[in-house]
Amino acid sequence: MTPKVLFIGSIGVVAETSEIQRQAYNQALKESHVDWVWTPEIYRKLLQRSGGQDRINMLAVATGKDFSKSEIEKIHARKTELACATIVKERIAPRPGLVKLIAEAKESGAKVAWVTTTGHENTSAILEASEGKLKKSDFDHIFHRDEAPKGKPSPDIYNAALKHFGIKAHECIAIEDSLNSLLASRTANIFTVVTLGAYHDENLDNIADLTLASLEKASWNDLSKRLQSKTA
Repeated sequence: MTPKVLFIGSIGVVAETSEIQRQAYNQALKESHVDWVWTPEIYRKLLQRSGGQDRINMLAVATGKDFSKSEIEKIHARKTELACATIVKERIAPRPGLVKLIAEAKESGAKVAWVTTTGHENTSAILEASEGKLKKSDFDHIFHRDEAPKGKPSPDIYNAALKHFGIKAHECIAIEDSLNSLLASRTANIFTVVTLGAYHDENLDNIADLTLASLEKASWNDLSKRLQSKTA
């Protein structure tokens, strides 16, 4: 059986933006007069938890900061504004191999969806920055955080995607970039390929169906055969 849908997971699967996000957080925190500086080491640990607002709240609790919900939302919104502007300005390109893999999947007759729990602003910025290499029309649907009650590692967004396309878990392939995102797809019983982002160094060999350093050498035909072998 040929897979019916290719699920592209987190924004980190599509483009490497973690360092831009980190710097944007620091600027937003500074503008809000919060005496925090997120170093690469700190941010790497914070990324073990999905959801920007959750990260701010978690660190606030840990450091005794008394942030209101509106303050957290304000900081996060400013971070998003700064990060998106930089992504577009610097013309951040899609990760190597991704555009080719999407094209191969579509040529085979499969549908393609972006299954992220981020906001619309982030996906729009990444698509604009790609300068036509990747377009909204390349996706049959782009899922965002407003389509699932809980963010990853909850499988809610993947369950919503399966329902949207009317398919079973064994009829699709997901590509993810981190432990939390992988847990979401695997909990939904979806065959998942992991290609870690720059700020992730987890060993996921025992959880992922396949781990790749890059998608450059991945082919839709090979991934389809691997799925067929597993579900045979």
